[in-house]
Amino acid sequence: MKSYFPFLALAVFLILHLGIYFGLIRQIVKPKIPRLVLKYFLVFNFLGVVSYFAARYFVDFPQSLYFLVSLSIGVGFVLFVVMLLYQFFSLVLRLIAWLFPKFSQERRGFFQNLLNLTSGIFAFAYLGAGLIEGRLAPKIEHIRITLRNLKIPINAVQISDLHIGGLIEENVVRQIVEQTNQLKPDFIVLTGDIIDTEVARVLKAIEELAKLNAPLGVYFVTGNHEYFHNIQPLLEKLKSIGIRVLENECVQLIQEGEVVLNLAGVYDLFGRRIGVLKPNLEQALKERVESKPLILLSHQPKFANEVQESHQVDLILSGHTHGGQIFPFRFLVTLDQPYLAGLYQHNPTTQIYVNRGTGFWGPPMRILARAEITYFEFIAG
Repeated sequence: MKSYFPFLALAVFLILHLGIYFGLIRQIVKPKIPRLVLKYFLVFNFLGVVSYFAARYFVDFPQSLYFLVSLSIGVGFVLFVVMLLYQFFSLVLRLIAWLFPKFSQERRGFFQNLLNLTSGIFAFAYLGAGLIEGRLAPKIEHIRITLRNLKIPINAVQISDLHIGGLIEENVVRQIVEQTNQLKPDFIVLTGDIIDTEVARVLKAIEELAKLNAPLGVYFVTGNHEYFHNIQPLLEKLKSIGIRVLENECVQLIQEGEVVLNLAGVYDLFGRRIGVLKPNLEQALKERVESKPLILLSHQPKFANEVQESHQVDLILSGHTHGGQIFPFRFLVTLDQPYLAGLYQHNPTTQIYVNRGTGFWGPPMRILARAEITYFEFIAG
């Protein structure tokens, strides 16, 4: 599976770069030499994207070089969005000229030049804002939720989509672990895409996860990116450092000698696509204690479509979406996922919370979707 995803992504980025050149560069830049310079810039930027996927999935790059090639993805996406906006406002100008014939050629030229200049400034500001937000420490989101049949208040922390590998190494993981432990949670959940490379390449970062501290345990479910690598060695490593992997199963959390709640977890939906480690909700709920509330861990929010009112699942915890990561990518995400970020009422008995992601994928950028660590306070209902 490791070879399938990178080549599909490269095809998409090739189309994006062609769109940037023909829909933006050729229309804004008229002098031959500057246009040629920008043309070669796009070529090198696309080669940077190719290098990123090579570094992510096949070979090791120095951190400084990896940072530069990862930026190529952000630059490509930002310029493509600017191109779309440029085409939209150019169309508006043409419509104005058509509807109002007295709108002189001189005025139209002035506004077109203004649009050209504004597009360039906006592209730099957009990229800079994304880099600044992407480097901020994850925000602690405090969420208070009432759970039916809960007798003893309990709290938890959710970490999701760390994407360990590349720019996210042991120093970043160490800071996140420290942030988490300072919250003193009763239990911790890791809702997939925690690791995004071969486990042997990030052993130091994995060892940092072993320092997560919660009296009722640390629990993990797979995300889709874990399937892109050798997933079994990863699961074995997580188990060896004391993290409980929930593989279509349910456990009971016990506090003061009493079962407080059920915690279930399923494999990611991606397992069905490749026929390995497939999610099974019915199996995951077999060992539940019916009189206690149930929290279900599922990486992708759209797994909620399989959760019916009759399942009596109180809360689903998911990730995967990154909250869109770089606005306005969120609108594409919602074409695939029913929930983007935050708390939703899925059905009369079930709520779902979608974490925006604690790390990032691709460039170290976020726009209007800051990374988060979620602190839950569950109260009796």
